[in-house]
Amino acid sequence: MKTAVIGIGRMGGRHADNLASGAVKGAELTAVCDLDANVTRAAAEKYGVKGYSDYRKLIEDGAAEAVVVATPHYSHEEICAFALEHGIHVLVEKPIAVEADAARRLIEVAGRHSDAIFAIMYNQRTNPMYAYARELVGSGRLGKIQRADFTVTDWYRSQFYYDMNDWRASWSGEGGGTLINQCVHQLDLLQWILGMPGSVLCRSRTEGRNITTENDVTAVMNYGDFDCVFRASTHEIPGVNRLEIAGSKGSLTVNKKSMTVKLLRMDESEINGRSRRDYGNKEDKKYRTERKFYGIGNYLYDWRFGQQCRVLERFAEAVNGRDPSVLVARGEEGIYALELINAMNMSAWKRAEVALPVDGAEYSAMLRGKIEEETNGRHTGK
Repeated sequence: MKTAVIGIGRMGGRHADNLASGAVKGAELTAVCDLDANVTRAAAEKYGVKGYSDYRKLIEDGAAEAVVVATPHYSHEEICAFALEHGIHVLVEKPIAVEADAARRLIEVAGRHSDAIFAIMYNQRTNPMYAYARELVGSGRLGKIQRADFTVTDWYRSQFYYDMNDWRASWSGEGGGTLINQCVHQLDLLQWILGMPGSVLCRSRTEGRNITTENDVTAVMNYGDFDCVFRASTHEIPGVNRLEIAGSKGSLTVNKKSMTVKLLRMDESEINGRSRRDYGNKEDKKYRTERKFYGIGNYLYDWRFGQQCRVLERFAEAVNGRDPSVLVARGEEGIYALELINAMNMSAWKRAEVALPVDGAEYSAMLRGKIEEETNGRHTGK
């Protein structure tokens, strides 16, 4: 599979390294593309491939059968649509777009050109602990879900990080802050495991950084029968990364390195019905404990190639076998986390609970207002 990387930045460079080194079975790097001519020239020389400053020319030249799109967020819709319309397979970095309406337009294009494989870089789905959490919830082994909490405060970002590129943590360049940059992964995991909530209530603020977008978020997602509390920040040290889900038959906790599952012998409703004492019968409340670990093998792989390489491998397998079912995540699935991000932003701006999906026209208008305030130099992070 002849593959090009469009956008040779921090992640695009990593993808190009893996493709050029032969780490992705069934794929080879044949071209690179970046708006910065110096970056393109250096990358083309480094990898010994063709270099382009215009992705259209790359695609029209037939320099690749597939592209990995790793450009700033606002350009994703345009580049991916052009590639798909020309029969080119696409793996796009998260997020799929900045606005859910833009994601829907792109998904419509993908639907009209289903001969081209469309995938999104949701590398956190390759973590076997999250995959097992999804299995436990989906199979009903945890019973009726009663509570969920996801705290992600270990993706620390300094002011230096934001100063590396002027588009970072801006409404005009990135379409948001920590929600659309870092938290898109965790929000995808939540909807992948639990499904989509009906509404969101969110508060966000800017803490300790000279940026115009949020870097501290607390949201409550309403699932009808239960709530999920989501907390995230990029200014906390050392921070935590913990998912907890409690059900009527047990609970699970996923940390960065390990997972603990506690499975009851019977449903809580049965325990309650059998109880003849105020705190429940001790014997009925017994549970079996399972523990899983991310594993040294996974850590070593990630250190050398990054989780993203697993997504690339499955993308190559899907393209070469013409089988999208083997993808880590189809491109169409990118809309769900984006809908959550749009809803959280709107809720924070309106200081009110917001139903899903959000009104696309209203969100666009509010986002344009944030961009205008940002351009005029007024801080809009809160």
